[in-house]
Amino acid sequence: MDYQIYDYSQNYYNYNNYNYYNYYNYYTGGNMSQLNTLYFPEVALEAKIILGIVYSMIIIVCGTGNLFLCYAIYRFRRMRTTTNLLIGNLALSDFLVAVVCTPFNFYYYVNQDWPYGNFMCVFVSFLKFVSLYVSTNSLLIIAVDRYYTIMYPLRVRIRKFKAILIVVFIWIFSMVISLPSAIHTGTWAIADSTQCGEIYWSSPRLMQANTVFLIVCEFCIPLTLVTVAYSIIARTLWLRKIPGADNQLTKSQENIIVQSKRRSVRMLITVIALFAVCWIPYYLYCVVRDFYWGEKFITTEQLRTHLTIFYVVESVAMSNSMFNTLIYVFFNANYRKCVEQIVDSWRYGHRYNTMYLNSGTSKRLRQKRAKKAKKKPKRTKKDPKKPQNV
Repeated sequence: MDYQIYDYSQNYYNYNNYNYYNYYNYYTGGNMSQLNTLYFPEVALEAKIILGIVYSMIIIVCGTGNLFLCYAIYRFRRMRTTTNLLIGNLALSDFLVAVVCTPFNFYYYVNQDWPYGNFMCVFVSFLKFVSLYVSTNSLLIIAVDRYYTIMYPLRVRIRKFKAILIVVFIWIFSMVISLPSAIHTGTWAIADSTQCGEIYWSSPRLMQANTVFLIVCEFCIPLTLVTVAYSIIARTLWLRKIPGADNQLTKSQENIIVQSKRRSVRMLITVIALFAVCWIPYYLYCVVRDFYWGEKFITTEQLRTHLTIFYVVESVAMSNSMFNTLIYVFFNANYRKCVEQIVDSWRYGHRYNTMYLNSGTSKRLRQKRAKKAKKKPKRTKKDPKKPQNV
């Protein structure tokens, strides 16, 4: 039987910005005891397969890669630069998305049932939005930091204390703009299942205003500033010449420089393109959903289609965290070197730590090396290769 959803403009009760509650209330005539005779529209099998592939990759890539990066920054002092602190903040937010939010989302979207209670519903939803916005804002700050590094190399870089303040501000700002969604999030029972999502919006205009605000602050402004900054950086790198290198470089050296410039420019273009490709479908869907579908009657099949589209575009948006991990972590030579050292230290234990690990940055290891240097026997001038007889 083909049902229609109750008019949104009359009684706006939103879950994932769909009027599910009114959907069932309308077709039971207000008698909620009849809910067991209805069903919650199930998403298509193809969408579940896509969700399984995308979310599995996010958990594996983001979870593993960002965990190693955070540990490398903690373990190696040479990794604690200002830029790496900003990248580490990005890694932390992506790690939270992968390890905490993604498994809950995947279970709920596939089974369309939330068995974890109202508190976890609010907490996971809030943490998901906060982490995604922290990721977006971190990308913007990294772009600004690189811009000043390339364009003004003689200026004093952002100090670590100021970088920590920036990181704290990013988290506070992301929490504040995520509060409206968290306040209107909760659970309710439908038939034999429990649903979790945004509810209790008193007016569609409030939700539309919140959507516009998020699109402007977390997509349009960051994308514009990142595009401008990386475009200027790419142009500067491409046109920059090595001082005194005119007519002094061989053909092979020139080719190496050109290839290095191409790699840098390609990486900058990739960052912008992936951010846009991942987030444009999600925000376009939000606009159509809140400003077009919210005022229309839709059938059960249309509701199923809307759910399927929402699950897919949200998974694509969350996959931006995976691409960030690949660009800023796995393609970073210093990071790969640190991971190799960490793995070798786990394999060889104390022998490796005293010989190679930390390159003298650990105070305890430096003290051990100093003691060993004092214990070494002195060599005679006549036979420097043999130790002096005691």
